[in-house]
Amino acid sequence: MTLVLPVRRLAAAALVGGLAVVSVAGCSGGEDPVTENKDLDDDGDGEVTPEEVLAGAKSKLDETSGVEVSLSTDDEPDDGDYLASAEGVLIADPASFEGEVAGRVMGVEAADIPVISVDGDLYVEIPVLGWDTIDPGEFCAPDPGQLLDPETGVSPILTATTDLEEGDSELGGDDNSETITPFTGTVPGDTIRNILPCAEGDDFEATYRIDADGFLTEAEITGEFFPGMDAITYVIEVHDYDVEQEISAPE
Repeated sequence: MTLVLPVRRLAAAALVGGLAVVSVAGCSGGEDPVTENKDLDDDGDGEVTPEEVLAGAKSKLDETSGVEVSLSTDDEPDDGDYLASAEGVLIADPASFEGEVAGRVMGVEAADIPVISVDGDLYVEIPVLGWDTIDPGEFCAPDPGQLLDPETGVSPILTATTDLEEGDSELGGDDNSETITPFTGTVPGDTIRNILPCAEGDDFEATYRIDADGFLTEAEITGEFFPGMDAITYVIEVHDYDVEQEISAPE
């Protein structure tokens, strides 16, 4: 029974990436960078600013039926439990999540831990013991099923980012034919704490990659996510938008 708490902590931390959301290889890109997309020129001044690009990316996240996402890090803390990767599907209505997480538990690597959130309940399949219900608030983690909420989920992180700068566009996507533009900026720690209350960093550095249609394809965020640990860089990829999937509580 001593395995229950650490596995719960790992699963709860993973919910940030279910993240943290955030985050389309399935959407078609164009030849011009996203800042040439006049549909994103909200104020009609003929110029698409980085702020307008991220506001548009937020709207697309807020309007989607669901997303398929993955989260990973190449950073491995010397000590303590941590999240190494997560992947799954987030559905907006009804708010739900289904996926798997991996990381270190009690000094031992753990992989393919199933997690389901549905109807406001969060379930984790604990090795040997089976499915168990947990309270994410007990572990300073969000309910992953709520991460697509336009006011309390992960999309507000995009529009809270300050000091935005546009980088050089590059080719990307599954067939390397989409035009992807990076944008860098700083996310206030308080905004991250809306998702992960125990995050200790004052600021988090972010790089967002947006396709020519204005969809977020990748977010790279660096900062002190977990108490007592150095800064970690997580890469969140959105593999598909407009996902529809029925998610049910485990039997």
